[in-house]
Amino acid sequence: MSSTPPLYAAALIPALHHIQDEFGYLNREAMVRWAKDAGVPLHRLQAVASFFPFFRFAKPPRVTLRVCRDMACHVAGAVPIMKELESLAGENFAVEGVSCLGRCDRQPATFVAMLGSHHERYYLGRTAAQLKQIVEACLNNAPPPDDKDIDLPYSGAHWKANPYGANPCDYAGVRKAVAARDASIAAAEQILMTMPGWSPARLERFRHAAAGQLRGDFSGDPELVAAVRAWQTDSDWAKGPTLGNWTESLLKEFTEADLRGMGGAGIPAIQKWRDVREAVRGARRRESDDRAFIVVNGDESEPATFKDRELLLRTPHLIVEGVILAGMITEATQGFIYIRHEYPEQIEACREEIRRAEKLGYCGENASMLGRSFHMSVFISPGGYICGEQSALIEAMSDHRGEPRNMPPKLETNGLIDLPTLVSNVETYAWVPFIIVNGGQACAALGTNTWKGGRFFSVSGDVKRPGVYEVPMGMTLRELLFGEQYCQGMSGNRKLKAFAPSGPSGGFLPAKLTATGGLPRDHVKNKTWLAVAGRRGFDPAATEMDLLDLELELNVFRGLSPTQALGAGLVVYGDDRDMAEQAVNSMEFFRNESCGKCVPCRTGSQKMASLGTHLMGGQIDAGRWKDEIVPLVKDMSKAIELASICGLGRSVPVPLRTVMNYFPADLAKHLSGPGKHNGT
Repeated sequence: MSSTPPLYAAALIPALHHIQDEFGYLNREAMVRWAKDAGVPLHRLQAVASFFPFFRFAKPPRVTLRVCRDMACHVAGAVPIMKELESLAGENFAVEGVSCLGRCDRQPATFVAMLGSHHERYYLGRTAAQLKQIVEACLNNAPPPDDKDIDLPYSGAHWKANPYGANPCDYAGVRKAVAARDASIAAAEQILMTMPGWSPARLERFRHAAAGQLRGDFSGDPELVAAVRAWQTDSDWAKGPTLGNWTESLLKEFTEADLRGMGGAGIPAIQKWRDVREAVRGARRRESDDRAFIVVNGDESEPATFKDRELLLRTPHLIVEGVILAGMITEATQGFIYIRHEYPEQIEACREEIRRAEKLGYCGENASMLGRSFHMSVFISPGGYICGEQSALIEAMSDHRGEPRNMPPKLETNGLIDLPTLVSNVETYAWVPFIIVNGGQACAALGTNTWKGGRFFSVSGDVKRPGVYEVPMGMTLRELLFGEQYCQGMSGNRKLKAFAPSGPSGGFLPAKLTATGGLPRDHVKNKTWLAVAGRRGFDPAATEMDLLDLELELNVFRGLSPTQALGAGLVVYGDDRDMAEQAVNSMEFFRNESCGKCVPCRTGSQKMASLGTHLMGGQIDAGRWKDEIVPLVKDMSKAIELASICGLGRSVPVPLRTVMNYFPADLAKHLSGPGKHNGT
């Protein structure tokens, strides 16, 4: 056996990044040269590059301005800004629309790409006139200072999720896990001491082999190998929570904390961790490749979602420690932090923390504090919303086009290079150190209104203070939007008209949910309704509910919200907003970001966006809308939702459907002919 497990490293995407960094685009001669040297067919390189919007096959102008056009940026006037700047377009300058840049709290978000520069310059919350000046300065090779994420007034030291506060991270969670593992090994030694032939020297070899995942030359001692395998696989004499199943005590803390996946699904995190651990144990029992991988999903391309941006930048130590702990608990051999290329500050922050952890001995080829190797690195995504879908992310890391896989098998058994892989959101890993250091009950106690734990939300749109907020799980939407330490109310003293609870994928909810518009059928018998009514103090027989009284907890939204969605990106709309226009904007986003792999999503998203264009153009008669198009939309929506491979396709119809249900007057404004008073 080799002393360290073979490391996995992608080749194609890093090579494409390197070529584009050197030339400003994918120079064909350089691609041909790399393909020949690497022994990779050129068509494979081109197939991968053509999938990702970041890569360019033609030499761009000297200066390109890209303007985010989604949700909060759309509300802030992205479209008219782009039209105004088009007057500057020419041989040396171009202006282009782009999908969400993760700076929704400083809308409109834009960046300038200058030929010959490796990094984009971000200019956030600027007017068209200011952007014109910036472009002219860039064309004169004198770009003004750009806006940095690090300059925002966030402080990871004040977040409850950070157990270290303002002190340097000393990886107390990892040390606690190492102590638990070593206690288990010591207990195993006590049992082995009673067996014939187990000398102190042999016990010492057992200790090193167990801690080091049996790396090294043990071919001459099959009994020693069998003993280590029994401990590693929780079998035979080593079975039990104080021996081979020592990680169960750590996983139980997750259950106490009610730690869930923070990427949107809300599945208990413990489920994935156990599945990967059992897959590794199964490989060892079969005496097959027992490598496994930990992957942090830091793609964060959902419009309105930018909380991971701050976690990666302010508290990279939490993510790095979370990955190391995941590696210990699942027995994985390598970790990756997958970060979108639009986050250069976050990429460098994580790389710097990995280097620090290596120096301290907590990861790397010779991680002395672990007693084994555990290599970590940052994988830079070449972009695309679809790569937030975990199987598409794994495909991108595998040097393939970032298209979602058909499931099963699941990633926990067949992920990266067909080996067990744990993929979770940035925030999920960020909570792990707190839970291990302070215990699951301490984490659970952070919640309110009977709910457990804490959570980060990113809020944008028509609020006075958009931003990233750590809140107790179960806090009401009213407290978040109007609380002095949070959003401080509606901008311009508007009234709340609509709320997007999960970027574009959760649709739009009205300010009031009613028995005929939003609340579930027989809502007065609904357990969630009765519990919330008791806590909020309203009549359980009421026929409507103020949206602001909803508690920010996934189970509440699943019980009472018509779309059952509660993501991390919350968008607030004032009473002067046209929700039909917002729905069309969201459908255009899905059309732009569909990977095209499956027909229902590829053609369905295009049809829905085209319908939106005609609607906004006043080209649809009210009678035709009611008698012909509404039934067609319902049928098409059902087909898209049932037949799409991944969540993107299933989300395509949601924005328009919610506007049809809850904002018919906004739709009617865009219809022509008689009957336009009713958009449904």
